[in-house]
Amino acid sequence: MSANSSAQKAQKLFADAATKLQRGDAAGARRGLEKVSRMAPNSAAVWYNLGLAGQHLGLHSKAIREYEKSLRITPDQVDALVNIGLSYKHMENADAARKAVEKALNLAPAHPRALNLLGSLFAESGDSAVALDCFRRSLVSEPGNPDARLNLTSLVRELQAVGNPDGALEALEPLLNLPGITRELQELHAQILLDLRRFDHAESLILDLKSRFPEKESVWVLEMLYFEWNKDLYAVIDVAKKILERNPEEARVWDTLGRIYFELNSIDESRACHQKAIDLDPENPEYRNHIGLTYAALGEKKQAEENYRVAISLNATDVEAYRNLTSMRKFTSLDDPDVQSLQALWERDELSDDARCRLAFALGKIYDDCGLYDRAFEIYEIGNRFKSEEIARSGFDFDQYFGHIERIAETFNKPPSVTADVISGSARPIFVLGVSRSGTTLVEQIISRHPDVTGRGELPCIERAISRLEKEYGEMRVYPDDFLRLDKADFDNETREYLDWVTRLHNLNTAHFTDKMPFNFVHIWLIRALFPNASIIHCHRHPLDIILSNYFQWFGSDINYVYDLQILARFYVCFHRLMQHWHRVFPEVIHRVQYEALIADKENQIRELIRGAGLDWDQACLDSGRSDTAVRTASVWQVRQGIYTSSRERWRNYARYLSPAIGILRTEGILDSDFQYSH
Repeated sequence: MSANSSAQKAQKLFADAATKLQRGDAAGARRGLEKVSRMAPNSAAVWYNLGLAGQHLGLHSKAIREYEKSLRITPDQVDALVNIGLSYKHMENADAARKAVEKALNLAPAHPRALNLLGSLFAESGDSAVALDCFRRSLVSEPGNPDARLNLTSLVRELQAVGNPDGALEALEPLLNLPGITRELQELHAQILLDLRRFDHAESLILDLKSRFPEKESVWVLEMLYFEWNKDLYAVIDVAKKILERNPEEARVWDTLGRIYFELNSIDESRACHQKAIDLDPENPEYRNHIGLTYAALGEKKQAEENYRVAISLNATDVEAYRNLTSMRKFTSLDDPDVQSLQALWERDELSDDARCRLAFALGKIYDDCGLYDRAFEIYEIGNRFKSEEIARSGFDFDQYFGHIERIAETFNKPPSVTADVISGSARPIFVLGVSRSGTTLVEQIISRHPDVTGRGELPCIERAISRLEKEYGEMRVYPDDFLRLDKADFDNETREYLDWVTRLHNLNTAHFTDKMPFNFVHIWLIRALFPNASIIHCHRHPLDIILSNYFQWFGSDINYVYDLQILARFYVCFHRLMQHWHRVFPEVIHRVQYEALIADKENQIRELIRGAGLDWDQACLDSGRSDTAVRTASVWQVRQGIYTSSRERWRNYARYLSPAIGILRTEGILDSDFQYSH
C-alpha cells in the first residue's frame, strides 16, 4: 500500500473515531484510535483523542500516558494539561492534579477550564476563598461555562451548609450577574437571604417565584421557611401540610412541622411529626435531637437522653445534641465521660463559629455545676461574643429596638377606650409575663396544677395579632402609633382569631388556660383591649439573677438582647420602666409575683398567686408533682424539681464580672450600693 493511501486510510479511521467519540461511543472510538496510533504514532491529535476516549471510559492512568505522548509531540497543549489534571483528580491525586493545571495556567492564565479545575481542587481542600476567585475568573473568561457555574453553585451550597451564609452570598454573586438566572439559583439566593435574615429581599424573591411557579413544591418549601424565620408559625403549619399532602415522604418537612408544633407547645403533635421524619430518614441526627426535646418537655428524661445519644452516635460532632444532653444533667466532676468528650470537641479546629458558640454554653454550664465559676464565666463569655458578633453583622439596631419599647409606653398612657366583647363560653386566658428567666415557667406550672386551668406555654398569638392588625385590614398600620384608632370590630376579630388558633392546636377542656409568652409584658395595653377579663401575672426576680441567667443561656430564637451584659442591663431598664408604667395605667389589674418571696414563703405566695389569677383556691396548687404541663423552655429540668433555692442569688458567684450591668442599674436607681433593688 502506498504511503498516500495509508495516510488516507488513517485519516478516515481518525474521522470515524472522532464521530463515534462525539456520539458517546467512547469504546468504539478507542478501538479505532488505537489502530490509527499504530499507523500515525507521531500525531499529537491521535494521542490526545485516545486520552479523551480513555477518560470517558474511566481509564485514567492510560489517558494520562496518552496525553503525555501528545504533549511530547506538541508541548503547548493547554487542554491536554487540564485533562491530565482532571484524570489525576478522579484518581484522588490532588497534588499531581494541581501541578498539571498550574502548568496549563502558566501557558494560558485566563483559561476557563483550567481555572475551573483549580477552583474545584481548592474547594475540595477547604480553601473556599481561593476557589471562589478561580471560579470567578473562569466565568469572566467564559460566562457560559456550565462546569464553572455548577462548581460555583456547589461551593455556595457547601458554604451555606456549614453555616457561612455571608460566604455563600459572596460566592453566589457572580452567578447572579450572568444572564439567564435559573429557578434553582433564585431559590438558592432566597434561601441564603433567609439565613442572613434579610427578610425583605428574600420575601420579594419568594413572591416572584410563587407568581412564576405557583405549583412548584420547592417554592412552597421556601415559603414555609420564610414564614418560620418571620415567626408566622401558623402559616408554616398551613404550607407544611400542603406540601405533605402532595409528598408525604418529605422527612425535612415533617421535621419542620414538628419543630413548629413544639414552638406552639403542642408536644404530642410535635413528637408524632418528628417520629415520622425519623421513620423516613433514620440516620438523620437532627431528627433524633428534635424528638429528644419533646421527651424532655414532658419530663421523660430517659427517652430524651436515649435520643440525644443516638444523635451523637450518628454524628460525633453534634454539638446541639451534646448541649441538650448537658442541660438535663447535673455535673459534679470534670472526669465525667461526657465532659471529656465535650472538652475534646472544643479542641477541634474545624468547628464552625456556630458550633463553637453552642459548645461554649454547654461547657459553661458544666463548669458552673462544678463550682468552677471563673472558668465558667470565661467560656460563657466566648459563646456570648460569637452571638454578639453575629447580631452585629445582621445590622440589628438596639437603639431603635429600645426606642420602640419606650414609644409603646408613650402611646398607651391610658386604658383602651374600646375593648373586645367577652366571648360567652370561651376559655379565659391567664397571661404570665416578664423578662425571660424571671420565673414565668415555674409560675405557669403552679397555676396549671389548678383543675380549672390548662397550661399552654408560650403562645405567639399576641405578636400574631399585632402583625395582622398592621397588615390585614385594608390599610397599613404601625404599632403602636396607629393602634389607638382601632375600633371594637378590630379587637373582636383578633380575639376570635386568637381563641380559634389556640383551640385549633390545643384541646381546651378547662375554663382557663395560660399564655406564658414572657415578652407579652410589652403588649399589656393590647392584651387588655382583646381580653378585658384576662388575668395578668407579672413575674419579677432580682435583676442580677435575671441578667446572669440570660447571659448564661443560648437561645434558639431571635432574642438578641441577651448576649452582652450592658445591652442586657439596658433591656432590664426598659422592662422595669414599662412595668412601672403598666401598673400605673392598670392599677389593681396586674398581679406581681416575686420569685424570691415565692421560694421563701411558698404556701402564702401561691395562695396570693391563685387569687391574682382570678381562681378559687384549690389545694392541688401546692402539689409540685401534679402538673403535666409541657415545659419546652431552658428551665425545663429546674422546673421539674419544683420550687428550689439553688438559683437564688446565684449572681454573687459572678459579681466581679457583672460590673458593666451593675453600673447601669445603679445609675438608673434600680440597684443600691448593697445590691438591693427597687420593685
